[in-house]
Order: sequence, then C-alpha cells, then structure tokens
Amino acid sequence: MTSIFQNLLSLDLTENQASVYLALVRSGEAKAGELIKKTGFHRNIIYTCLEDLLTKKLITSSRVRGVAVYKALSPERLLSSVEEKERIAKHAIEELMLISKSKPSQEVVVYEGVEEFRRHTLRSFNLAKKGSLIRYLGTSPRWHEVIDKKTERELIRIQKEKGLKLQGIAKAPFKEIESWLKEPNTLTKLRFNPLVGSDTNNVEILCDRICIQSFVEPYLVVEIINKEVAKNYQGYFDFLWSKSMTNTRGK
Repeated sequence: MTSIFQNLLSLDLTENQASVYLALVRSGEAKAGELIKKTGFHRNIIYTCLEDLLTKKLITSSRVRGVAVYKALSPERLLSSVEEKERIAKHAIEELMLISKSKPSQEVVVYEGVEEFRRHTLRSFNLAKKGSLIRYLGTSPRWHEVIDKKTERELIRIQKEKGLKLQGIAKAPFKEIESWLKEPNTLTKLRFNPLVGSDTNNVEILCDRICIQSFVEPYLVVEIINKEVAKNYQGYFDFLWSKSMTNTRGK
C-alpha cells in the first residue's frame, strides 16, 4: 500500500472507496465503466463507492448525453471532513461533560509536529468561550514561523467572530505581530517585559488549561488541563502584565 492510500484509510475511507477515489483523482473525471476498467472492481462495488463518495462530498457528478460522469472535487475537501468531525466531537464532549458523574482530573496531552501545532492553536480558539480572554506569556516572533498565513487568517476570523480578547507579553517589539494590532482589531493587546525569557517558547493560558508551545523542532505543544494550574498562571500573568510596558496602541 502507498502512503497516500494509507492516509485515506486513516480518514475513514474503506479500501474500496480509497481505490475508486484515487482512480478518479488521477483521471480528473471518468464514467463508471472507465473506473471499472481502471480498478478491476465489479460494477456494483463501483456504484456503491461512488454513492458513498458523493455523500462524503469528495466527488461530484453530472450527465453528458445521458451518461453520468464523475469528477473529484478539490482534495482540500478531506480537511473539511476532519473539521466537521472535530465540530461534532466538540458538541459531544460538552454534552458528555454535563452528564458525567466522575470528577475531572488533570490531563496532559502532547501535540508534535507543525500540522499538530497549527491544529491545536485553531482548537484553542474554537474551545474558548465568546468574549473570553486568552493570555500569552512569552509572545514570540517564532510563533509566526510555525503558523502559516492561512491559519493566521482563520485565527483572526475566529477571534473577531467570537470577540476573543488576547493579551500577550513579549520580550521586545517585533513586526510580525502588527497584523493582530491593526485597526479595527482592538481585541489584541501587547506589552513588553525584559523578564520574559527565550523566544523559543510561549505559554498559552486559557480558563481551564495552559499550553506550553515550543518553537523549535520538532515543534511541540504540551497541554495541561487543570483549572487550578491555569488559575495560578493567570494570576502570575496579570501581575507581570501590570508591571510591563504598554505598546503604542493602548493599555
């Protein structure tokens, strides 16, 4: 099996669905009969897989002279599927937490690699309640080396949509943060303090967890889910914030 085939299986496609999808991606567009020849599958399997792929919104179909022609949509649709599952899982978690009788305990989760780092950052913004405050101890230009422009635009969109307030304490000013401080995005505030250590790490502080972000390979996020730990970090951050220099855009 090729790595791309294995990846498709990891995204909840069956072996038959993955084979038909790959054949269609490589062809651009094809009729069912052409896919039968390419894959060697029985016609019933082909039609079942095509219906499944249409349901998953990975392909589209049209009729040319009365014959169905199938075409693969952009592979980015696979990401939409993952994001939809994450959204559903988030709602399920919220409902399960309401009925759970077990007492919450500390959890430590490690996310490794650039893609996991980006996915976790988006997840933090999605988990945060509307109008809540996210604190960043050690805001660093290195963050912008890991987070690509597409992800950054999505983060800013979520921030504005949910009214999320961001406060960051950096060691010194840096130009990469300007896109977050430009009007009308007055939700982001930045201050400076030489007591902030290395630019190679940062602590993201939410209401019930802290996330230690490392900006050196292999790029790690260590998430500690513990309300008391988060509360202690919030207190330390607020004290340091009161002793830090303001930026040119406000207090």
